[in-house]
Amino acid sequence: MQSIPQIIMVELTVPYESRMEEAHAFKEGKYLDMTKELKKDGYEARVMPVEIGARGFVGSSAYGLLSKLSIGGNKRTKALRLLAETAENSSRWIWSRRNERLLHKD
Repeated sequence: MQSIPQIIMVELTVPYESRMEEAHAFKEGKYLDMTKELKKDGYEARVMPVEIGARGFVGSSAYGLLSKLSIGGNKRTKALRLLAETAENSSRWIWSRRNERLLHKD
């Protein structure tokens, strides 16, 4: 019996919390054609958009991804906490430098 190669494409988005559902739907649609092509070429292809809110709220999509990757229990809890902290710290860093010239095109 021949196994089917699998591809899981993960797209991380850090939207404002009120736009998480919108961001998820956009990312799913963005890769629809690529997924169809991969399936046509004999792959089992899946897109898993993951949203972590800019203020550290972890969307259910992150929990689903870790479950799909067989990461559970304390390891999943630790990973979700780390994702939340990283998103929040990164957003804070970007906000603190919002007026720096590097971030703006002239």
